[in-house]
Amino acid sequence: MTSLASILVVDDDDALARFVAEILVDQGYSVSTAPSAERARESIEAEDFDVVVTDLRMPGGSGLELIGWIKNYDPRLAVLAITAYGSIETAVQAVRMGASDYIPKPFEPDVLLLAVSKALREHSLRAELSALRTEVQARRGFGAIVAKSSVMREVLSLAERVADSPSTVLITGPSGAGKEVLARAVHQHSRRRARPFIAINCAAIPDTLLESELFGHKKGAFTGATSDRPGLFKQAHGGTLFLDEIGDLPQALQAKLLRVLQDREVRPVGSERSDPVDVRVLAATHRDLRDSITKREFREDLFYRLAVIELHVPPLADRVEDVVLLAEHFLHEHAARIGRPVHGFSGAALKLLEAYSWPGNVRELQNVVERAINLAQGELIAVDDLPLNLRKPREEGVLDRAIEREMTIAELEITYARRMLARNGNNKKKTARMLGIDRRTLQRWLGEREDEREPEETSE
Repeated sequence: MTSLASILVVDDDDALARFVAEILVDQGYSVSTAPSAERARESIEAEDFDVVVTDLRMPGGSGLELIGWIKNYDPRLAVLAITAYGSIETAVQAVRMGASDYIPKPFEPDVLLLAVSKALREHSLRAELSALRTEVQARRGFGAIVAKSSVMREVLSLAERVADSPSTVLITGPSGAGKEVLARAVHQHSRRRARPFIAINCAAIPDTLLESELFGHKKGAFTGATSDRPGLFKQAHGGTLFLDEIGDLPQALQAKLLRVLQDREVRPVGSERSDPVDVRVLAATHRDLRDSITKREFREDLFYRLAVIELHVPPLADRVEDVVLLAEHFLHEHAARIGRPVHGFSGAALKLLEAYSWPGNVRELQNVVERAINLAQGELIAVDDLPLNLRKPREEGVLDRAIEREMTIAELEITYARRMLARNGNNKKKTARMLGIDRRTLQRWLGEREDEREPEETSE
């Protein structure tokens, strides 16, 4: 028993409320009272309570309504229901709505104290479970996104700021960059985290089935519709619906999606009635939707409805600082799953990973690391364990070297002329003609005397 336990007693009967409060105060509890469900809500929003003891029959809002509100506001808060009507139906309804227990009037103090003690234990367990879930969510949310580059830290900072907003979010970026991972992190850091996160790839489902998949259908709506089926919007009720590759959504469905976002209602295929839904929509695309709008392939009004908040995930080539960090993350993850004793990369292998352009982005890097783990013959991934396209040295171009060395135009001319001369078998006459200059100019560029002999130009 602890004096720190805080209890709210809700009852419009002032005498009964004082009686319950005195019993609890005598046992060392901190007790507050509220004469109505409305005042109770105000108290719960203003203070932290461990248990709420509420009557079920009150004017201006029933105890059942209060229980429903509490379970939506703070599921950890334990509730005890008091009813003078003692019907099993009312008691069962209260428990189904989330009450820990119910106490029929009249009751003895020991019955009340036993029920409160049980409710406090339940509250403690829920608090521990909530803390555990928070820790797990941190590992699954933004904390699970491996990044140290400044460009990605900016993206994550913005995503964290808007995570709890009800507004729609459009996530852009190339395929394989991690758009769905970011969407899941946004969901995990929102108040909808305990509700479903449902993802659908709009490009992977035939147009004829996509409407039914999203909005559901009624029995007999089309051939094969043998029963009613809720769509993904209804399945995600209270949670988040992630629409991947939204740029591939057929235009006919774009108009219907816009209506759903505006009205917060869904009409199943074959139904004459729309049903309300509470869903936050996150969408993603690798396409330039503004360009698609110009080409009349995507509705402008739908774009602005989706892009209330825009998050852009850059390609891996633009965040080289993240490559080694991600590679090591995937190494530990897959090595443990596969059961291979591989613990790191050789220095040469890391240099190759950093030098590669990663056209397939994070998804390609993950694939490369998993492949290398399977091929590795020791505890470190070596160069030979990497795919050939990573191991093949990239020939540095003239312009690459010019930029790296900050060459002048004159130096660049000479370097280019020497390359062309070598290609032409040191034939200056042919090289000069290809460069559009005379042979004397070429010889001057090369620092040679004009009378130096050269191979004869072969006929072509």
